[in-house]
Amino acid sequence: MKRSYLIQIIREEIQRVISEESTQYKFEGLLQTDTIKRPQKDILSDIRALPGITIVSSKDYDLSGETSAFSNPNYYSILKIKVDPHPFMTGGGFKDKTLQTMLSDIRKIDGVKNFKLTQSVEKSIV
Repeated sequence: MKRSYLIQIIREEIQRVISEESTQYKFEGLLQTDTIKRPQKDILSDIRALPGITIVSSKDYDLSGETSAFSNPNYYSILKIKVDPHPFMTGGGFKDKTLQTMLSDIRKIDGVKNFKLTQSVEKSIV
């Protein structure tokens, strides 16, 4: 096989991979944390470390009349989470069961008191 032919095959494969569409899932939820127990930044870092979660943005939510994350036993925030389904492809893709497991894993994180969806999961092609 000629070197130029191999280079052409490699270039075509690279172009195919680059142009491939990627599926991404987004959801939003209300997070209640105890920031006396753990700082909010540590809790968010643990959420970001969960498989498939690529982006977590957080916004204060004034449900209890207190918006400070510092030493607050009932701190509320709205999380916007993006999920890359790639880690779940071997198990058949990102399904409702996968989402329920992910929500359960968020609730198990030390310092998290509760997490519930406020918007349904949105699927997008990027």
